[in-house]
Amino acid sequence: MRKLIYISLLFPFFLFGQMHIQSNALVHVAEGANLEVGGDLNNQGVIQNVGRITLYKDWLTNGNFNGIEGSIQFIGIADQLAPTGELATGELIINSLGNVSFPGSEYTVLDRLDLQFGNIIPGESTRFVLDQNAQVFGGSTDSYFAGSLINRGSGIKIFPVGSDGVYAPITLLNVFGVNTEIQAAYSRNNPYDPVPGDSLLGVSHRGLWEMELLNGGTDETQVEIKFSEEDLSDFRISNNIRHRVNSPVIAIASSPEGVYESIGIESLLNSDTLTFGTIIGKKSLSLSLGQKLYLAMALAPRIPDVGLYYIPEAFSPQASDARNQTLRVFGEGILEEGFDLQIFNRYGVNVYSTNSFVEANENGWNGENQKTGSDEPTGIYYYTVKFRFKTGLPVQKSGVFYLIR
Repeated sequence: MRKLIYISLLFPFFLFGQMHIQSNALVHVAEGANLEVGGDLNNQGVIQNVGRITLYKDWLTNGNFNGIEGSIQFIGIADQLAPTGELATGELIINSLGNVSFPGSEYTVLDRLDLQFGNIIPGESTRFVLDQNAQVFGGSTDSYFAGSLINRGSGIKIFPVGSDGVYAPITLLNVFGVNTEIQAAYSRNNPYDPVPGDSLLGVSHRGLWEMELLNGGTDETQVEIKFSEEDLSDFRISNNIRHRVNSPVIAIASSPEGVYESIGIESLLNSDTLTFGTIIGKKSLSLSLGQKLYLAMALAPRIPDVGLYYIPEAFSPQASDARNQTLRVFGEGILEEGFDLQIFNRYGVNVYSTNSFVEANENGWNGENQKTGSDEPTGIYYYTVKFRFKTGLPVQKSGVFYLIR
Protein backbone atom coordinates (compact mmCIF):
# COMPACT_ATOMS: atom_id res chain seq x y z
CA MET A 1 0.00 0.00 0.00
CA ARG A 2 1.45 3.35 -1.03
CA LYS A 3 1.64 6.10 1.55
CA LEU A 4 -0.13 9.39 0.98
CA ILE A 5 2.27 12.33 0.58
CA TYR A 6 0.80 15.59 1.89
CA ILE A 7 2.42 18.95 1.06
CA SER A 8 0.96 22.20 2.36
CA LEU A 9 2.21 25.51 0.95
CA LEU A 10 1.62 28.38 3.35
CA PHE A 11 3.91 30.97 1.70
CA PRO A 12 4.92 31.94 -1.86
CA PHE A 13 6.98 29.18 -3.48
CA PHE A 14 8.75 29.24 -6.85
CA LEU A 15 9.75 26.04 -8.62
CA PHE A 16 12.15 26.67 -11.53
CA GLY A 17 11.58 23.40 -13.37
CA GLN A 18 8.73 21.00 -14.07
CA MET A 19 6.44 19.99 -11.21
CA HIS A 20 5.26 16.37 -11.13
CA ILE A 21 2.63 15.47 -8.53
CA GLN A 22 2.46 11.70 -8.05
CA SER A 23 -0.82 9.81 -7.82
CA ASN A 24 -0.37 9.32 -4.06
CA ALA A 25 0.41 13.00 -3.36
CA LEU A 26 -1.80 15.87 -2.22
CA VAL A 27 -0.62 19.46 -2.61
CA HIS A 28 -2.50 22.13 -0.65
CA VAL A 29 -1.99 25.79 -1.64
CA ALA A 30 -3.17 27.80 1.34
CA GLU A 31 -4.91 31.19 1.27
CA GLY A 32 -2.32 33.89 0.61
CA ALA A 33 0.20 31.43 -0.82
CA ASN A 34 1.35 31.47 -4.45
CA LEU A 35 2.70 28.33 -6.11
CA GLU A 36 4.75 29.46 -9.13
CA VAL A 37 5.75 26.72 -11.55
CA GLY A 38 8.48 27.68 -14.03
CA GLY A 39 8.15 24.47 -16.06
CA ASP A 40 5.23 22.23 -16.97
CA LEU A 41 2.77 21.14 -14.27
CA ASN A 42 1.98 17.41 -14.38
CA ASN A 43 -0.68 16.59 -11.80
CA GLN A 44 -1.55 12.93 -11.36
CA GLY A 45 -2.46 13.36 -7.72
CA VAL A 46 -4.59 15.95 -5.92
CA ILE A 47 -4.31 19.75 -5.81
CA GLN A 48 -6.31 21.81 -3.35
CA ASN A 49 -6.02 25.51 -4.18
CA VAL A 50 -7.36 28.34 -2.04
CA GLY A 51 -4.36 30.57 -2.86
CA ARG A 52 -2.88 31.12 -6.31
CA ILE A 53 -1.18 28.87 -8.85
CA THR A 54 0.97 30.76 -11.37
CA LEU A 55 2.01 28.89 -14.50
CA TYR A 56 4.84 29.89 -16.84
CA LYS A 57 4.40 26.90 -19.16
CA ASP A 58 1.80 24.14 -19.71
CA TRP A 59 -0.53 22.32 -17.34
CA LEU A 60 -0.24 18.86 -18.89
CA THR A 61 -2.54 16.65 -16.80
CA ASN A 62 -5.08 17.21 -14.08
CA GLY A 63 -5.57 14.20 -11.84
CA ASN A 64 -7.82 15.83 -9.23
CA PHE A 65 -8.24 19.53 -8.67
CA ASN A 66 -10.29 21.50 -6.14
CA GLY A 67 -9.83 25.23 -6.65
CA ILE A 68 -13.22 26.92 -6.51
CA GLU A 69 -11.91 29.38 -3.90
CA GLY A 70 -8.50 29.87 -5.50
CA SER A 71 -6.84 31.64 -8.40
CA ILE A 72 -5.02 30.40 -11.51
CA GLN A 73 -2.71 32.69 -13.45
CA PHE A 74 -1.12 32.03 -16.84
CA ILE A 75 1.93 34.25 -17.26
CA GLY A 76 4.13 32.59 -19.88
CA ILE A 77 6.26 34.05 -22.65
CA ALA A 78 4.77 31.78 -25.36
CA ASP A 79 1.57 29.87 -26.06
CA GLN A 80 0.34 27.88 -23.05
CA LEU A 81 -1.91 24.87 -22.50
CA ALA A 82 -4.55 24.41 -19.81
CA PRO A 83 -5.38 20.90 -18.54
CA THR A 84 -7.87 18.69 -20.32
CA GLY A 85 -11.01 17.37 -18.66
CA GLU A 86 -13.04 19.61 -16.35
CA LEU A 87 -11.77 22.42 -14.16
CA ALA A 88 -13.39 25.05 -11.94
CA THR A 89 -11.60 28.00 -10.38
CA GLY A 90 -12.59 31.07 -8.44
CA GLU A 91 -10.36 33.39 -10.45
CA LEU A 92 -8.65 33.06 -13.82
CA ILE A 93 -5.98 35.56 -14.89
CA ILE A 94 -4.62 35.60 -18.44
CA ASN A 95 -1.38 37.57 -18.65
CA SER A 96 0.61 35.62 -21.22
CA LEU A 97 2.68 36.80 -24.18
CA GLY A 98 1.10 33.96 -26.14
CA ASN A 99 -2.40 32.48 -26.32
CA VAL A 100 -3.73 30.06 -23.71
CA SER A 101 -5.56 27.01 -25.10
CA PHE A 102 -8.32 25.31 -23.11
CA PRO A 103 -8.95 21.99 -24.91
CA GLY A 104 -10.90 20.22 -22.15
CA SER A 105 -14.60 19.43 -21.86
CA GLU A 106 -15.65 22.20 -19.43
CA TYR A 107 -14.09 25.11 -17.56
CA THR A 108 -15.94 27.26 -15.04
CA VAL A 109 -14.90 30.63 -13.61
CA LEU A 110 -16.87 31.37 -10.46
CA ASP A 111 -15.76 34.83 -9.34
CA ARG A 112 -13.44 36.72 -11.68
CA LEU A 113 -12.07 36.54 -15.23
CA ASP A 114 -9.20 38.98 -15.72
CA LEU A 115 -7.96 39.42 -19.31
CA GLN A 116 -4.69 41.35 -19.25
CA PHE A 117 -2.65 39.97 -22.16
CA GLY A 118 -3.06 36.93 -24.39
CA ASN A 119 -6.21 35.32 -25.78
CA ILE A 120 -8.24 32.38 -24.52
CA ILE A 121 -8.59 29.69 -27.22
CA PRO A 122 -11.22 27.05 -26.37
CA GLY A 123 -11.48 23.64 -28.04
CA GLU A 124 -14.14 22.97 -30.67
CA SER A 125 -16.45 21.21 -28.18
CA THR A 126 -15.33 23.03 -25.02
CA ARG A 127 -17.89 24.55 -22.66
CA PHE A 128 -16.32 27.63 -21.08
CA VAL A 129 -18.67 29.08 -18.45
CA LEU A 130 -18.73 32.31 -16.49
CA ASP A 131 -20.81 31.43 -13.43
CA GLN A 132 -23.68 33.62 -12.25
CA ASN A 133 -21.52 35.76 -9.91
CA ALA A 134 -18.44 35.95 -12.15
CA GLN A 135 -17.18 39.43 -13.05
CA VAL A 136 -15.15 40.34 -16.13
CA PHE A 137 -12.12 42.62 -15.95
CA GLY A 138 -9.81 43.82 -18.71
CA GLY A 139 -10.29 42.81 -22.31
CA SER A 140 -8.71 44.51 -25.31
CA THR A 141 -7.32 43.87 -28.77
CA ASP A 142 -4.44 42.17 -26.93
CA SER A 143 -6.62 39.94 -24.76
CA TYR A 144 -10.05 38.47 -25.48
CA PHE A 145 -12.02 35.24 -25.62
CA ALA A 146 -11.67 33.75 -29.12
CA GLY A 147 -14.61 31.35 -29.27
CA SER A 148 -18.05 30.58 -27.83
CA LEU A 149 -18.42 31.85 -24.25
CA ILE A 150 -21.27 30.93 -21.88
CA ASN A 151 -22.68 33.25 -19.22
CA ARG A 152 -24.84 31.78 -16.48
CA GLY A 153 -27.53 33.47 -14.34
CA SER A 154 -29.24 36.87 -14.26
CA GLY A 155 -27.98 40.44 -14.24
CA ILE A 156 -25.53 42.26 -16.51
CA LYS A 157 -23.73 39.67 -18.63
CA ILE A 158 -20.49 40.66 -20.36
CA PHE A 159 -19.01 38.56 -23.16
CA PRO A 160 -15.40 39.79 -23.79
CA VAL A 161 -15.20 38.13 -27.21
CA GLY A 162 -13.02 38.89 -30.20
CA SER A 163 -11.49 37.43 -33.33
CA ASP A 164 -8.44 37.98 -35.57
CA GLY A 165 -7.08 40.90 -33.57
CA VAL A 166 -10.44 42.65 -33.13
CA TYR A 167 -11.95 43.06 -29.65
CA ALA A 168 -15.74 43.14 -29.96
CA PRO A 169 -17.42 42.65 -26.56
CA ILE A 170 -21.16 42.27 -26.36
CA THR A 171 -23.14 42.89 -23.16
CA LEU A 172 -26.67 41.91 -22.17
CA LEU A 173 -27.80 44.66 -19.82
CA ASN A 174 -30.74 43.14 -17.96
CA VAL A 175 -30.92 39.35 -18.11
CA PHE A 176 -33.58 37.98 -15.78
CA GLY A 177 -34.47 34.32 -15.83
CA VAL A 178 -34.25 30.90 -14.20
CA ASN A 179 -31.34 28.48 -14.79
CA THR A 180 -30.24 30.75 -17.63
CA GLU A 181 -27.25 29.93 -19.81
CA ILE A 182 -26.55 32.21 -22.77
CA GLN A 183 -23.75 31.63 -25.26
CA ALA A 184 -22.13 34.29 -27.44
CA ALA A 185 -19.36 34.31 -30.05
CA TYR A 186 -17.86 36.80 -32.49
CA SER A 187 -16.55 36.30 -36.02
CA ARG A 188 -14.39 38.90 -37.72
CA ASN A 189 -16.10 38.37 -41.08
CA ASN A 190 -19.55 37.23 -42.09
CA PRO A 191 -19.14 34.29 -44.53
CA TYR A 192 -22.28 35.48 -46.37
CA ASP A 193 -23.34 38.74 -47.97
CA PRO A 194 -25.80 40.07 -45.35
CA VAL A 195 -29.17 41.15 -46.74
CA PRO A 196 -30.63 44.36 -45.28
CA GLY A 197 -34.32 44.72 -44.58
CA ASP A 198 -36.34 47.50 -46.22
CA SER A 199 -35.61 49.96 -43.38
CA LEU A 200 -31.81 49.65 -43.62
CA LEU A 201 -29.32 51.21 -46.02
CA GLY A 202 -27.01 48.22 -45.60
CA VAL A 203 -25.50 45.70 -43.17
CA SER A 204 -21.78 45.38 -42.47
CA HIS A 205 -20.07 42.13 -43.46
CA ARG A 206 -17.08 42.93 -41.24
CA GLY A 207 -18.33 41.64 -37.86
CA LEU A 208 -20.89 39.05 -36.78
CA TRP A 209 -22.11 38.23 -33.27
CA GLU A 210 -23.91 34.95 -32.59
CA MET A 211 -26.13 34.45 -29.52
CA GLU A 212 -28.02 31.41 -28.26
CA LEU A 213 -30.04 30.54 -25.17
CA LEU A 214 -28.68 27.12 -24.16
CA ASN A 215 -30.62 26.46 -20.97
CA GLY A 216 -33.43 27.90 -18.88
CA GLY A 217 -35.29 31.02 -19.88
CA THR A 218 -34.99 34.79 -19.71
CA ASP A 219 -37.04 37.92 -20.19
CA GLU A 220 -36.23 40.28 -23.03
CA THR A 221 -32.94 42.14 -22.57
CA GLN A 222 -31.23 45.15 -24.06
CA VAL A 223 -27.90 44.66 -25.79
CA GLU A 224 -24.75 46.78 -25.92
CA ILE A 225 -22.06 46.29 -28.56
CA LYS A 226 -18.60 47.80 -28.77
CA PHE A 227 -17.67 47.82 -32.44
CA SER A 228 -14.38 48.68 -34.16
CA GLU A 229 -12.83 48.46 -37.61
CA GLU A 230 -16.27 48.37 -39.19
CA ASP A 231 -17.10 49.91 -42.56
CA LEU A 232 -20.61 51.30 -42.69
CA SER A 233 -20.13 52.96 -46.07
CA ASP A 234 -19.21 50.01 -48.29
CA PHE A 235 -22.00 47.40 -48.34
CA ARG A 236 -22.11 44.27 -50.48
CA ILE A 237 -25.91 44.59 -50.67
CA SER A 238 -27.56 47.98 -50.13
CA ASN A 239 -30.94 49.70 -50.34
CA ASN A 240 -31.45 53.06 -52.04
CA ILE A 241 -33.45 55.05 -49.49
CA ARG A 242 -33.87 58.81 -49.75
CA HIS A 243 -32.53 60.40 -46.57
CA ARG A 244 -30.74 63.44 -45.22
CA VAL A 245 -28.85 61.88 -42.31
CA ASN A 246 -28.03 58.34 -41.23
CA SER A 247 -27.08 56.54 -38.05
CA PRO A 248 -25.43 53.24 -37.10
CA VAL A 249 -27.82 50.73 -35.57
CA ILE A 250 -27.72 47.15 -34.35
CA ALA A 251 -29.39 44.77 -36.81
CA ILE A 252 -30.65 41.27 -36.05
CA ALA A 253 -31.46 38.17 -38.11
CA SER A 254 -32.15 34.47 -37.62
CA SER A 255 -29.30 33.45 -39.96
CA PRO A 256 -25.91 34.94 -40.86
CA GLU A 257 -27.10 35.97 -44.32
CA GLY A 258 -30.29 37.65 -43.08
CA VAL A 259 -32.71 39.32 -43.82
CA TYR A 260 -31.58 41.78 -41.09
CA GLU A 261 -33.90 44.19 -39.29
CA SER A 262 -32.95 47.14 -37.10
CA ILE A 263 -33.47 47.09 -33.33
CA GLY A 264 -32.77 50.81 -33.32
CA ILE A 265 -30.42 52.88 -31.22
CA GLU A 266 -30.87 54.13 -27.68
CA SER A 267 -27.40 55.61 -27.30
CA LEU A 268 -24.15 55.91 -29.25
CA LEU A 269 -20.93 56.88 -27.44
CA ASN A 270 -17.27 57.45 -28.38
CA SER A 271 -18.02 56.95 -32.06
CA ASP A 272 -17.15 58.37 -35.46
CA THR A 273 -20.54 56.86 -36.52
CA LEU A 274 -18.99 54.67 -39.23
CA THR A 275 -16.07 52.59 -37.96
CA PHE A 276 -16.07 52.42 -34.15
CA GLY A 277 -18.15 53.17 -31.08
CA THR A 278 -20.31 51.76 -28.30
CA ILE A 279 -23.98 51.35 -29.12
CA ILE A 280 -27.04 50.28 -27.14
CA GLY A 281 -30.04 48.95 -29.05
CA LYS A 282 -33.43 50.56 -28.50
CA LYS A 283 -35.49 47.38 -28.77
CA SER A 284 -34.80 44.42 -26.50
CA LEU A 285 -33.70 40.97 -27.65
CA SER A 286 -36.00 38.00 -27.21
CA LEU A 287 -34.03 34.76 -26.80
CA SER A 288 -35.75 31.40 -27.25
CA LEU A 289 -34.28 28.07 -26.20
CA GLY A 290 -32.20 26.54 -28.97
CA GLN A 291 -32.73 29.45 -31.37
CA LYS A 292 -29.66 31.32 -32.61
CA LEU A 293 -29.71 35.05 -33.21
CA TYR A 294 -27.17 36.92 -35.33
CA LEU A 295 -26.30 40.55 -34.77
CA ALA A 296 -24.37 42.93 -37.01
CA MET A 297 -23.74 46.64 -37.36
CA ALA A 298 -25.89 48.38 -39.95
CA LEU A 299 -26.71 51.85 -41.22
CA ALA A 300 -30.24 53.26 -41.09
CA PRO A 301 -31.64 56.52 -42.44
CA ARG A 302 -32.98 59.19 -40.15
CA ILE A 303 -35.60 61.20 -41.98
CA PRO A 304 -36.70 64.13 -39.80
CA ASP A 305 -40.33 65.22 -40.13
CA VAL A 306 -41.49 68.80 -39.68
CA GLY A 307 -41.27 69.51 -35.95
CA LEU A 308 -38.40 67.06 -35.44
CA TYR A 309 -34.69 67.77 -35.44
CA TYR A 310 -31.46 65.86 -34.82
CA ILE A 311 -27.99 66.77 -33.54
CA PRO A 312 -25.42 63.93 -33.62
CA GLU A 313 -23.79 62.72 -30.40
CA ALA A 314 -20.32 62.50 -31.99
CA PHE A 315 -18.34 63.41 -35.09
CA SER A 316 -14.79 63.10 -36.36
CA PRO A 317 -12.99 65.40 -38.82
CA GLN A 318 -11.07 62.27 -39.89
CA ALA A 319 -14.21 60.21 -40.64
CA SER A 320 -14.08 58.36 -43.98
CA ASP A 321 -17.51 59.73 -44.90
CA ALA A 322 -17.45 63.50 -45.43
CA ARG A 323 -20.99 63.72 -44.06
CA ASN A 324 -19.68 62.77 -40.63
CA GLN A 325 -16.68 65.15 -40.58
CA THR A 326 -18.62 68.07 -39.10
CA LEU A 327 -21.26 68.59 -36.43
CA ARG A 328 -24.46 69.71 -38.13
CA VAL A 329 -28.08 70.41 -37.17
CA PHE A 330 -30.71 68.47 -39.11
CA GLY A 331 -34.42 69.14 -39.36
CA GLU A 332 -37.29 70.10 -41.64
CA GLY A 333 -39.15 73.41 -41.51
CA ILE A 334 -36.66 75.26 -39.31
CA LEU A 335 -36.72 79.04 -39.74
CA GLU A 336 -33.53 80.91 -40.59
CA GLU A 337 -34.70 83.93 -38.60
CA GLY A 338 -33.94 83.65 -34.91
CA PHE A 339 -31.68 80.63 -35.27
CA ASP A 340 -28.73 80.50 -32.84
CA LEU A 341 -26.16 77.75 -32.25
CA GLN A 342 -23.33 78.08 -29.71
CA ILE A 343 -20.61 75.46 -29.00
CA PHE A 344 -18.36 75.51 -25.93
CA ASN A 345 -15.37 73.43 -24.83
CA ARG A 346 -15.13 71.86 -21.37
CA TYR A 347 -13.71 75.10 -19.95
CA GLY A 348 -16.77 77.04 -21.07
CA VAL A 349 -14.91 78.84 -23.87
CA ASN A 350 -17.02 79.54 -26.94
CA VAL A 351 -15.37 77.83 -29.95
CA TYR A 352 -18.13 78.19 -32.56
CA SER A 353 -21.31 80.15 -33.13
CA THR A 354 -23.69 80.81 -36.00
CA ASN A 355 -27.02 82.55 -36.46
CA SER A 356 -27.72 80.73 -39.74
CA PHE A 357 -29.59 77.43 -39.91
CA VAL A 358 -28.39 77.01 -43.51
CA GLU A 359 -24.80 77.25 -42.30
CA ALA A 360 -25.40 74.86 -39.38
CA ASN A 361 -27.22 72.38 -41.64
CA GLU A 362 -25.01 72.38 -44.72
CA ASN A 363 -21.55 73.02 -43.25
CA GLY A 364 -21.64 72.85 -39.46
CA TRP A 365 -18.67 72.93 -37.10
CA ASN A 366 -15.49 71.25 -38.36
CA GLY A 367 -13.69 71.13 -34.99
CA GLU A 368 -11.68 74.34 -35.41
CA ASN A 369 -11.77 77.17 -32.91
CA GLN A 370 -13.68 79.84 -34.80
CA LYS A 371 -11.65 82.65 -33.22
CA THR A 372 -8.11 81.22 -33.27
CA GLY A 373 -8.34 78.85 -36.24
CA SER A 374 -6.62 76.08 -34.25
CA ASP A 375 -7.96 72.53 -33.98
CA GLU A 376 -9.86 71.73 -30.79
CA PRO A 377 -8.74 68.46 -29.11
CA THR A 378 -10.65 65.22 -28.67
CA GLY A 379 -13.17 65.42 -25.86
CA ILE A 380 -16.66 66.36 -24.73
CA TYR A 381 -18.19 69.62 -25.96
CA TYR A 382 -21.40 71.42 -25.09
CA TYR A 383 -23.94 73.20 -27.24
CA THR A 384 -26.95 75.45 -26.92
CA VAL A 385 -29.40 75.83 -29.79
CA LYS A 386 -32.43 78.05 -30.21
CA PHE A 387 -34.82 78.29 -33.17
CA ARG A 388 -38.45 78.13 -34.34
CA PHE A 389 -40.19 75.84 -36.76
CA LYS A 390 -42.41 77.25 -39.51
CA THR A 391 -45.37 76.09 -37.44
CA GLY A 392 -44.30 78.58 -34.74
CA LEU A 393 -43.12 75.86 -32.34
CA PRO A 394 -40.10 77.20 -30.38
CA VAL A 395 -37.08 75.06 -29.42
CA GLN A 396 -34.40 75.91 -26.89
CA LYS A 397 -32.06 73.11 -25.86
CA SER A 398 -28.60 72.38 -24.51
CA GLY A 399 -26.66 69.14 -24.87
CA VAL A 400 -23.30 67.42 -25.20
CA PHE A 401 -21.43 65.65 -28.00
CA TYR A 402 -18.03 64.05 -28.52
CA LEU A 403 -15.30 65.28 -30.86
CA ILE A 404 -12.99 62.46 -31.98
CA ARG A 405 -9.64 62.94 -33.70
